[in-house]
Amino acid sequence: MAPRILNSLSRLGSRTRDVTSSLVRPTPVDQRIVRSPFFRWIARLALATVVVAGGTSLFFFPLMDFVTQRSAIAEKNSEFNSLADANEQLQTEVNSLQTPEGIRNAARAQLGYVLPGEQRLSLVPMPKLPTVLPARWPYTMVTDILTVRNAHSGAPTSPLAPLAP
Repeated sequence: MAPRILNSLSRLGSRTRDVTSSLVRPTPVDQRIVRSPFFRWIARLALATVVVAGGTSLFFFPLMDFVTQRSAIAEKNSEFNSLADANEQLQTEVNSLQTPEGIRNAARAQLGYVLPGEQRLSLVPMPKLPTVLPARWPYTMVTDILTVRNAHSGAPTSPLAPLAP
């Protein structure tokens, strides 16, 4: 049985060798497109350049465009989300301004509107200002000027009195 398998394998090998040698046999010199070895290398280099350029134009540039477009889409999505939030806030304001209470509140806030019988009061207290300045050169001169003005005008009535003209 083993000699039979070996015999069929050797026949298969010889057939494969015959087919392979007929496919890859050297081209005769008179049938070659480029006869000189130097020009054959130049043709091979030109063919490799064309293949690399084609591969670059088919794969590299579209990939770069894809990455650029993906980042632009992400940026536009974030811009869209922020505009959608602003739009939602504006819609909430429009809805509140369509009620009588919203109109009244907007008139009070933006125009200083008060109803008849109401009095507008400012509830922001005046901050306490320091009147004691450091005892160094530019401040000593300012302190002397303030002391003279304070003595000339009388007792201070507000925290800003020493700074008044």
